[in-house]
Amino acid sequence: MTIRRRGPGEPETIGRYRVLGALESAVGFHTLLAAGPDDSLVVVRQAQPELLDEPEFRIRMRHSAVAEMRVRGATNTTVIDVDADADKPWLASAFVPGVRLDRAVAEHGPLPVPAVRALAAALAAALRTVHAAGLVHQRLRADSVLLARDSGRLGEIGITPVAGPPSAGSVTTLGTPDFLSPEQALGLSITPAADVFALGSVLAFAASGSAPFAAPSVPYTLFNIAQREPDLSQVPEPLFELIAACLRKDPAARPTPGQILDYLGGPPAAPAPWPAPVLDDIGRQQDQVSALLAALPPIVAPETPPARPWTEVLSRVGHTALETGRRAMRSGRQRWRAATPGRRRGVAGGLAALLLVVGGITFAATRPETIPPPVTGLTLAQLRQIDACAWLGSALGDAVPVAPTPLAADTWKLQPSSSWGCHASSNRNILSLALGAEDTYLTPHRNIVDGVPIIDGSSASCTRAIASPGAESPAGIVITLSPANGGKECDGIDYIAANIARSLSTAPRAENRQSSLALVEPCPLLDRDLVTAKIGELPPEPSIADAHTCQWDARVQLSVKLVSSSKYTSGDDLVTISVDGFTMFVDEGNAKAICTRAYLAPKSEKETIEVSVHGTEGFREDYCAIATAVLRSAVERLPTR
Repeated sequence: MTIRRRGPGEPETIGRYRVLGALESAVGFHTLLAAGPDDSLVVVRQAQPELLDEPEFRIRMRHSAVAEMRVRGATNTTVIDVDADADKPWLASAFVPGVRLDRAVAEHGPLPVPAVRALAAALAAALRTVHAAGLVHQRLRADSVLLARDSGRLGEIGITPVAGPPSAGSVTTLGTPDFLSPEQALGLSITPAADVFALGSVLAFAASGSAPFAAPSVPYTLFNIAQREPDLSQVPEPLFELIAACLRKDPAARPTPGQILDYLGGPPAAPAPWPAPVLDDIGRQQDQVSALLAALPPIVAPETPPARPWTEVLSRVGHTALETGRRAMRSGRQRWRAATPGRRRGVAGGLAALLLVVGGITFAATRPETIPPPVTGLTLAQLRQIDACAWLGSALGDAVPVAPTPLAADTWKLQPSSSWGCHASSNRNILSLALGAEDTYLTPHRNIVDGVPIIDGSSASCTRAIASPGAESPAGIVITLSPANGGKECDGIDYIAANIARSLSTAPRAENRQSSLALVEPCPLLDRDLVTAKIGELPPEPSIADAHTCQWDARVQLSVKLVSSSKYTSGDDLVTISVDGFTMFVDEGNAKAICTRAYLAPKSEKETIEVSVHGTEGFREDYCAIATAVLRSAVERLPTR
């Protein structure tokens, strides 16, 4: 699984990305590894010439990329940039080191049962996200699935609107027909159930090494898909029921992605249980990428002559002014001696004005530079101190420009969120302000408001963000707007984001928060040695950045979350248990792969510490024991209130 260095005939740059090398190409696309302006790695896919022969290809590519920007999820590979009008149209997505499923099976054989179950959970979670966005993927195949170190990932090419007609293009354009649904094979209209059928074929391939409808020719394969039952003779028995259900001919009889996740016990846990040879391939790929990135020459900005400091300019002006002033003073003294008493009053006024001007220039030239640098972001510690609703209320201004009619500030109802953010609603429009939320899912396009970079979500999502400075940049201020009419007009969110950006240095602080959990940094509450002993060796840093959440991924996923209110500690029918004198609230839900334990903070009626452990089905009791031990330790490490 190597990455080939950039060849002599390949471009040095594509758009704003510098090409590092070539990856395994997908059907119809030349796939390249590239670096963005900030050295972030992306996969750039350039359309092959045969695709450009289709009259509507550029339109479909643009619509498909924009649609994909609406899809979020840890197991989806989201498009972040596209240029469908380039000579060679391309789209870019974030690079994730991994091995394509078809290559992994070809080189190392079928995946073991636990790995197939983990892959099924990852792809079902990805499809659920796609379908929730009103889309059908249509290109779920073994070559569009990536085995990454943490989970399986679903590629992005080929997403089209739900319930639409089949995409134009030949089977060659679609790639191998082995993973098509009967609806696609027969040229019928498709629904999300078509993706579930493709999921069954992909899982059968992963478990057995061969596609369940494979035949020597394309027509024969399409006939098998439409008319014959799948060949599952080589599928291990523990996987047979799931795969057979996905491969039912009747779309209405197939399970939904949500039902598949329930059957598997929830979303996949990290790290994924891939075979050792696959993990070795991923490691080698990471080493290759690191070497290519290290060899990338730095961007050298063109040299420009340094501007003279303002103080130096003023100093020169001041020196000239002082010399002129001295000459004027000498002349003034001579005129004073020769003047009559009446004329002396005019001379005195002129000399006084001259002294003021000279003195002002001298002060400006010699005073120290004390103007602070502009504020372009707030740290997580600063964000924990802010009153989100007071800030959002001030950002409403006189009226928010939402379609079809701007809504006055007094029509918006503000409501604090459980994570110390704020929601505002008016006429079924909803604004949300989250402080310290993760923003890595947003696209990198930026606007600048008074020197503050504004990160844009896709136009479909009406999301904007202002990153925290330094190492905390994956989290920041995230503002979202859900328009009442379901439209995509984002003028309102741009208006709010601009007002937030202009008021970073004057954001209102919350009162009476000295003893609140809102000010507590969550990660120090976790004893690293204890967590390592409970869930395995930890990575160097937590996997997410959040002002009130700390999460670690090892054999299972463990998180501690500090909230202003919790369903576990408020409301009716609360359940508590006591372990060795330590009383906590418990989650009595039906989740089979996750356990949460909660503790009501001392001297508080609502603020809560939640510890959750998420893994695979069948080990919930073990997860509850881990959550209990970690929660007890976290409570003991709380700062004195």
